[in-house]
Amino acid sequence: MPILVFVNCLASTVGCMSLHYEWTLSLRFRVDVPEAFLEELRADFGIGPGAAPDGDGSELPGGPVANLVRQQLTASTWLWGLYVRTLVLDEAMYELMLTVPPRLARWSATQGWAGFAREELSLHPWLSFYVQDGHAYVAGPGEEPRPISGSAPPFTLTQTTERWRR
Repeated sequence: MPILVFVNCLASTVGCMSLHYEWTLSLRFRVDVPEAFLEELRADFGIGPGAAPDGDGSELPGGPVANLVRQQLTASTWLWGLYVRTLVLDEAMYELMLTVPPRLARWSATQGWAGFAREELSLHPWLSFYVQDGHAYVAGPGEEPRPISGSAPPFTLTQTTERWRR
């Protein structure tokens, strides 16, 4: 079942007692990303002609968004860029957090911050997602990014001024 369809089905079947999270990821993929992987993303996120996430999107200002576009990086280099923003129930958030960022990180050209999750009514992110050398990381506010998968090396990028750095 496509990811956004799964999330929206869960939202319609679970009562209003669950927390909702705005979940956003934005990254570019390496030049050698396989077309089969891009096709999987189109199917999973409902991207393509006539495809759209289930639901009317009224629960998220502007509605859920999923775009996969070819972007020019240099005069001779083109990369695919993915942007996903949706509202997720807490029951689905943990599954998405453990599966989607690592899957995307494998082919990521993006190095560093790649997205966030926040409670629906909160001004501040609950988690930030990072990518480094094909691995996905997660961190709460002011925390050092830690690997989502146990096989990833420590996070070493310092492109921003993180409060956790000494």
